Amino acid sequence: MFSLAKGRSRKERGLGKKKEIYSYRSNRLCLTMTATSTPSSMTTGGQIVDIPLSNQSTISLVKQFLFFHGTIPILAPLIIFYKFLTDKPFRYTFPSACRSLYSLVSQATMQSISNGWYYQNETLLSRLWSQPSARAYVGALEYQIREGYCGSATRRCILRSFGLSPDGIMEQTRGESKPEGWCEGIAKDAKDSHGLNLSTRIFRPDDDMTYDEFVSTLRLSLSNTNIRVACNFLRSGLMGFERVRYVPIYMIAALFFGHFSPIIGIIEQNDNDGGIINNTDEYDDDYPFVAIFDTNHKYGGVYLTPARKLYNSVKAIDVSSNTHRAIVFVERK
Repeated sequence: MFSLAKGRSRKERGLGKKKEIYSYRSNRLCLTMTATSTPSSMTTGGQIVDIPLSNQSTISLVKQFLFFHGTIPILAPLIIFYKFLTDKPFRYTFPSACRSLYSLVSQATMQSISNGWYYQNETLLSRLWSQPSARAYVGALEYQIREGYCGSATRRCILRSFGLSPDGIMEQTRGESKPEGWCEGIAKDAKDSHGLNLSTRIFRPDDDMTYDEFVSTLRLSLSNTNIRVACNFLRSGLMGFERVRYVPIYMIAALFFGHFSPIIGIIEQNDNDGGIINNTDEYDDDYPFVAIFDTNHKYGGVYLTPARKLYNSVKAIDVSSNTHRAIVFVERK
């Protein structure tokens, strides 16, 4: 028997007249329950999810390091220069997109959700797992087995939440970084492996879409037991720069690398927060919270983010396609 606790140090935060006192130890593991488990497992909001064991050889890891720290920093400027010469729309939009992305991530660095009282709050997570949208994922969650596999890990989580056997669906693989290709992949996998018909809809919060419309669309979809929600977002827009930004690959990754994960619920403000929040508290504006199961186990599984911050992270421009990132709704027919 053991307890897992989140390891990021943080000052005690006074909330209204009451204080929520956090206790931390170990490394990025959220204290949510006491459980019998193995070293390759961890709790995520009250659920046990196996941490994938790396099967990469030392040579493979060295190649990966050289690719990220050598190849990408060299190729990225060359690709950008080529697109400047050959793509007129890119030439006009890229500078403003970079400024917007840098501003978003810099602001998130100063106000990272991982420092928020709500991030992996035990009371809020308890409320989350009482929701049908989250309960569908009990026993269906899995982490990506390596970097670049977030799209296929998200696909498998969603298909398993529909009751499909994990042995029948496609294994995790690299790719599926764009919503369009991801939609084709999940529909084909469901049909080929189990004869399940799925429809998908890509939802991009463009410049004409308000935050309220974004939230209402999420609420409506999560309330439907036949719909699952995948999110392609800029995670650094929530977490900020997590490493030294002046190292080329870390800057490139923070501004340009998107991420896939399932959205499993939304927490509204009500009167049942166990005294953590009340109607006069300064933290009322944080609501509603969107619950994300991050397919990268380094982030401790399920965490909560204010919906407005997620809206900004999904609205972030993907400079490779000059489009906003997206939320994908997967519906069982």
